[in-house]
Amino acid sequence: MIRGNSMQFGNFKFLFLFLFFSISNFSQTLEDQIYNALDTFVANANTISLKVLNQKEKEFTALVSNQDEKLAMVILYCNKGSFEMKQNFQKEAIISYETSWSLFSKNKLSNYDITEYCLKPLGTLYTKSGNYALAENIIKKYIFIAEKDKNEATIISGYINLSIVYKTISNHKTAIDLLQKAKKLDASSLQIKRIQEELTVNFIGLKKYNIANELLENNKEQNDFQTLKANAFIALKQNDFNLAVDYFEKAKNILFQKKEIEAREIAKLYIEEASIYTYNRNSKKAYSCLSNALQTLLPFNINTDLPNKNVLYAENTFLDIFDGFAHLENNTVKKMAWYDLSFYVNELIYDNLTSQETQILQQIENRKRTEKCIDALWESYQKNHSTTTIELAYQYAEKSKNTVLKDRNKLKTLLEQHPKNKDLQLQNNLLSKQESLINEYIRLQITNENPNRIITLNNELTTLTFQLKEVNNTVQKSFKSNEKQIETASLLKKLEYDKAQMLYYFWAKEHFYYFYFNANTLIWKRINLNETTTTLIQNYIHFFDDTNAINEDVTAFSSTGHSLFQLLEIDTLEKHKNLVIVPDGLFYFLSFDALTTKNTNTTNFNKIPFLIHQNKIVYQTNATFYIDNLVQKKNDKIVGFFPVFKDSNAYLEYSIEEAKALKKSNAVLFMNEEANRDNFKQNTSQYSIIHLSTHGTSGNFSSPATLVFYDDVMLVNELYGLENCNPDLVILSACESGIGKLQKGEGTISIARAFQYAGAKNVLFSLWKINDYATAQLMTNFYSNYSKNHSFFESNYNAKIDYLKDSSIANAKKSPYYWSAFVYYGSIDTNATHYTHYIILGCIILLFLFFYVRRFLQRKHKIH
Repeated sequence: MIRGNSMQFGNFKFLFLFLFFSISNFSQTLEDQIYNALDTFVANANTISLKVLNQKEKEFTALVSNQDEKLAMVILYCNKGSFEMKQNFQKEAIISYETSWSLFSKNKLSNYDITEYCLKPLGTLYTKSGNYALAENIIKKYIFIAEKDKNEATIISGYINLSIVYKTISNHKTAIDLLQKAKKLDASSLQIKRIQEELTVNFIGLKKYNIANELLENNKEQNDFQTLKANAFIALKQNDFNLAVDYFEKAKNILFQKKEIEAREIAKLYIEEASIYTYNRNSKKAYSCLSNALQTLLPFNINTDLPNKNVLYAENTFLDIFDGFAHLENNTVKKMAWYDLSFYVNELIYDNLTSQETQILQQIENRKRTEKCIDALWESYQKNHSTTTIELAYQYAEKSKNTVLKDRNKLKTLLEQHPKNKDLQLQNNLLSKQESLINEYIRLQITNENPNRIITLNNELTTLTFQLKEVNNTVQKSFKSNEKQIETASLLKKLEYDKAQMLYYFWAKEHFYYFYFNANTLIWKRINLNETTTTLIQNYIHFFDDTNAINEDVTAFSSTGHSLFQLLEIDTLEKHKNLVIVPDGLFYFLSFDALTTKNTNTTNFNKIPFLIHQNKIVYQTNATFYIDNLVQKKNDKIVGFFPVFKDSNAYLEYSIEEAKALKKSNAVLFMNEEANRDNFKQNTSQYSIIHLSTHGTSGNFSSPATLVFYDDVMLVNELYGLENCNPDLVILSACESGIGKLQKGEGTISIARAFQYAGAKNVLFSLWKINDYATAQLMTNFYSNYSKNHSFFESNYNAKIDYLKDSSIANAKKSPYYWSAFVYYGSIDTNATHYTHYIILGCIILLFLFFYVRRFLQRKHKIH
């Protein structure tokens, strides 16, 4: 009995304590609960307590409502991100910091140093993960905040961190300019030290070793980590290997004495050490250093050789490790295996990028890696002469061609296949909005107007980027499949159907390669880019710089054109057969039509044996586009924009004649003031052929390419975001519409590429400043031919031939400068068009038979 009472009392006591703590916990505000959970985590931060915090975070997120609770969550995310960053959980850390910043900015919170605890580490993480545009964006954001608050210390810190972004992408000059700017401000002694260190590294990057040496000599602290490392690399460049190793060993000792060291920092150090031994051709020691670096990043990896792809993650440092192993490897198969791991990690990094600019930057390094792969395969091919090696080299080349453009095209195709998918719709809308915001941002930077709007745009772009990253992940999970390789069999089949042959170029640092495909023929050649060959290519291109260059010395032009024809070995091609050219490097600026197939002294352009008389030429951006570009039924609806610019210095007198040619084809025309920016944007989705007769600029390294309308210019970025723009053909009757900044691997960032990015299947554009009169004649010829054959490919070819045969045109105006500027990037639509005509004819016959039989049966029914 006593025992029973005791048990009852014990139960009562337990119930009392449970209710007490429950009520006590319930009486806590949600804000207190958040801070208590955070305090518990910070007191014992490890991966187990992180899981507990993550669970709590989900519970809190569903309940937060007021500003204090939201600020508590901001602080929780920042602390969580800090721990994840130290543990090298980069992806998770980025998400934590991004969530923190979104919550802080969206709710306009205050009373917390968001720059120090969120934006600075987030900018560092973006730099580490290769997301350079976002890193630049977020750093500029906190520089704006610091300038507003007149916080000079943070401004200096921002300049230093921004310089690191530019240093990472090898833009050392811009990095130095920023550091010099920071140097003029009231920097602390620690900041001055950082500025000097970064200046030294950037001058080494520019190979200005004397300036770097002076900076090192002026540095009072000769035994700090960064100074010792810089001294090591300068000693190496001066071929003092032992001194370099001595400096580097001292630097290592300093680093390993630190209490907290990131795994990434240690791995980077081993990679730098490996580069010293590689420079001294000590492969064994270099291999050991790279192995240490890999083991540091993958401590639980049991493979002693090639790691499994499943254990890898989006980390730039892996690229240096795998590329380093590949460089040391003599076996071609194993070398390719190491490079393939780099390509795989690059894809993981690429998948997290949202802006076109950052994606292009990421692919520049990938393209350099591809060059090394193809160089290695070439050496192997010299020994085995295997068709398999040619095919593999071609696949590497194709994979690195216009990656960003191809990916955008894939997304457009996905949306066409799944038009009701909400994730794809959202992704497409966000990408268009992003380009629109970037366009506005660039315009404001050019005009230096409305700095407050620039700050707002920065916020909008950051928020949009977070949304885009989220939807990209969803789309990738739902639709991403193994990327199909462009097999030579499918390429040869398409060429056979088009009665064509292909010249496929790949431009490398010291030579260029070409692949030749025709019937069952596969040829692979390499041509050295020495001073003679480079000068020949450049001289030919420069003949088209102005209207008089060719006419002043026709013989010299013909001779140059023939020498280049021989250098490119085009004399080996099958004559009178369609020719598909996939250019690269300087060949993007080259008019193949005007190459001369024989030596000649004539100055009569009608008699010069131009390549156009031997082969009908079509260009393509890459082999994927060539194979996939199947011309469907065209509706032949044409829209033309002709600003004309009468009564101005920009007057396009013959543009009116060009418009008359379109009028004959029943085109809808927007003339003079109606050819404005808004009318263009509103009408791009309704027509099969879009014709623009206007002025254009190619842009340069500081300003983008532009297209000029009656009331305004349109930057290339705005064209990227055009909605529902998927015409069969865009004709850019404007100067330099195919010229722009040349980006390794991606091609020219031109107006023509912008239309391809927006969705145009075929484009006809110019390679230099075109003549108004000749353009009007060529376009009149084009539409006259198109009305007969309904083939873009044939019409472009015939327009030029008709121009050369036209007896009313003076010989001087038949210079290739006038007629060979326009190049057609698209499909050989002759066969497809004829096939379409047969389908239409067949349908008409079937309909006729259907109605005839139906009428006959009705009559028979009436008789009965």
